[in-house]
Amino acid sequence: MHATLEYIGVTIAIIFIILIAQYSLAVFLRDTAHVREEQLYTVAERIMDKIVLTPGDPPDWGYNFTAYNGTLRDFGLAQYGTRTPYELDPDKIMRLANLTELPNPLFINGSYIADLLGLSGEYGFVLEMKPLLSHEITVLDYYPIPGRQDDVPAVFRIKLKNYYDLNVPSANITGIYTLIKVEPGVGNVDTADIEEIFTRTNTTNLRGECILDFMEDLEEFFRKIPPGQAKKYLAILLIHTNWYGFVAVDAFTSITGDAPATGYVVGDYIILERDVEVLPRSAILVKDEVIQAVPEYRSLLTVVAISLECNGTSPPATTPACYVINSGNFQYKVYKVEYVEKLSSHIFVIAQWRGEYIAIVIDRIPKINIRYGTYYEPVNSVVLIREGHLFNYPYIVKLTIWRFTEG
Repeated sequence: MHATLEYIGVTIAIIFIILIAQYSLAVFLRDTAHVREEQLYTVAERIMDKIVLTPGDPPDWGYNFTAYNGTLRDFGLAQYGTRTPYELDPDKIMRLANLTELPNPLFINGSYIADLLGLSGEYGFVLEMKPLLSHEITVLDYYPIPGRQDDVPAVFRIKLKNYYDLNVPSANITGIYTLIKVEPGVGNVDTADIEEIFTRTNTTNLRGECILDFMEDLEEFFRKIPPGQAKKYLAILLIHTNWYGFVAVDAFTSITGDAPATGYVVGDYIILERDVEVLPRSAILVKDEVIQAVPEYRSLLTVVAISLECNGTSPPATTPACYVINSGNFQYKVYKVEYVEKLSSHIFVIAQWRGEYIAIVIDRIPKINIRYGTYYEPVNSVVLIREGHLFNYPYIVKLTIWRFTEG
């Protein structure tokens, strides 16, 4: 009897000890997990601060790629020399954009960024950046130009969404419609110039949509123009949005078929598909300081000279820009612009492509998504979001970071 009781007592004691050990281990693992989460959050904050608050090294690596390409010592996107926090450098942002239709020859990928930030082999990350407000622009109707067999877009539906992809009602939308005329110049060289500018304003409804109708403006304009006066008319729509003090800008041009619709601007250089022939003095800059201050739309756009640096079909010349951009595949045409406005969110280029006149829109407020490592859900990760500014427009920076051992 006494032996049985002793066995029962020992068994209860062993069970009690095991339960205490399991509880202690659970508490230890929980506390360890909290510590690791706090450490990961600290790492994420440090990396985010470095990205949005420091210019990197060299500090002018965005536009001065001819001197520093491939020799970055630190990574940061802040504008060099500014005293305003979270002011981002458009040239550095442009080097992170990589369009499907035209790969970026100066692109900096996630692996290189991870090396510069000291994350390689230990942490993975996703870096996403895009405007606070974005537009979906759809052409609803076209205006047939009298005496010609072509037309220009005339009626647009604008849909406004925020960073979280939600519709934005009650926003004031202003459309600045620019009509470009292409005509013969001296020595059989075609030239392009701004012919007319129309403006229309509307407010988004509960679905975040509004209509901008320029049909009457076009009818009145072409009523006074003799048929056949120009070789081609092209239309560019610039959108300016104000939603309770939050401002955004966007641009649209109608491109037919598989014609190249965009390119890159880095410093004073424009990078385009090599089959594009840009007309002389046909780079049109958006002067954003005008649109942000007073709606003087006539002085909003300025035409500047543009010259060919390299043609993309022969080995690159000794010009540093050509050598860096076209080293290898020789698939890009590089043009140098007379100058680029400090606040110039969009640049339009009038060109010929396979015999057709086109207007190319280069957006300097791109959407960025750069990844290093494979990210699976669920995973112990930290997500940070900061609001930066690009050309004084709200620009959201989102960083997701995780440990490879926990991914």
